[in-house]
Amino acid sequence: MEGELVDDYADRIRAAREEKEWSTLDLAQAIKEREILVKKIEKGDLIPEDDVRKKLEKALNIRLIDSTEDSTSTGGPGRVTMTVGDVISFKKSRK
Repeated sequence: MEGELVDDYADRIRAAREEKEWSTLDLAQAIKEREILVKKIEKGDLIPEDDVRKKLEKALNIRLIDSTEDSTSTGGPGRVTMTVGDVISFKKSRK
């Protein structure tokens, strides 16, 4: 997985499906999965696996992965992170 699944994934899927005026069966057919799977995901009883999540995102044109954690963990703009190479060169320059 590229990031964390959003907490409100079930609501996002249901809202996007309803916006397209699709039934759960229509969505299931669009992503080539069983309707019971779609219903369980929309209820929040089942977390979609990566392949199903990607099909849902594509069919409904939504994002279900929270990528905000990725940007904070990489340091973000204006933040300096030290690497092992930086430490080695710093120690060499002090001698």
